[in-house]
Amino acid sequence: MTPRPQSSGGPTGARGTALVRRMDLWGFDPDFHRHVMPFIGWTAENLFKTKVSFEGNPDWRRPRIFVSNHGGFLPLDALMIKSALDPMLFGKPLRPLLEDYVFTLPYIGMWMSRLGCVRACQENAVRLLAQGQSVLAFPEGVKGAGKTLFEGNRIQRFGRGGVVRLAIRTDVEVVPVGITGPETAYPVLARFETIGKLLGLPFLPVTPTFPLLGVLGLLPLPARFSMIVGETINLREKAGTDSPDEADVLRLNELVRGRVSDLLYRVQK
Repeated sequence: MTPRPQSSGGPTGARGTALVRRMDLWGFDPDFHRHVMPFIGWTAENLFKTKVSFEGNPDWRRPRIFVSNHGGFLPLDALMIKSALDPMLFGKPLRPLLEDYVFTLPYIGMWMSRLGCVRACQENAVRLLAQGQSVLAFPEGVKGAGKTLFEGNRIQRFGRGGVVRLAIRTDVEVVPVGITGPETAYPVLARFETIGKLLGLPFLPVTPTFPLLGVLGLLPLPARFSMIVGETINLREKAGTDSPDEADVLRLNELVRGRVSDLLYRVQK
């Protein structure tokens, strides 16, 4: 699959050409990133009082596959993790891998692309890792984004082992991350899948403020974010081969899920 760059919003002429040249294949805009990320960092520190702790001592100069639990219709967790990790990555911003529907949202999709977010698929991840860039994966996918307030922080199934296959294929280590906060910032009370699909979305979320307050309801509620970045896992080493069978993939998938679950449990205490 060829990576699909996101629209830059329609600039034309010389200015438009310059903007396209600044962007990469996925629509990442370094100038936009440089101007906006300090504001996101300020928001993480002052509005959400984000606490970050690290375990182990990874070699931050090498690309990594960060794997986190997920929550919230809008990927606020991706921005909070990115804000915490970007300063550690030697000038190569973290590239979150997000579900397709995020990039179909008016304005939000474009902004996320320009900040470095990418549609989640093996081809995009492999290409980014080959360029020496770290990626952030949310294996719970849409099921994670759709967790209601009543489901709490229970981690959903980690897909079909896509992260495991990616890590073994590229021989890149996995770093588990546990994060709390999204479920409070965007407390989903209910989700309407039929209505959502009519709108081209996996579901329509209902929160205390959305859709009651319209667009204003998309603003996050006051919340405190906390995260733990765990120790690295070499999945190829644990598999003992670069061509594991399905049983091994599922075993390692549960291993990664267990590590993330453990971090999530500890960060909640």
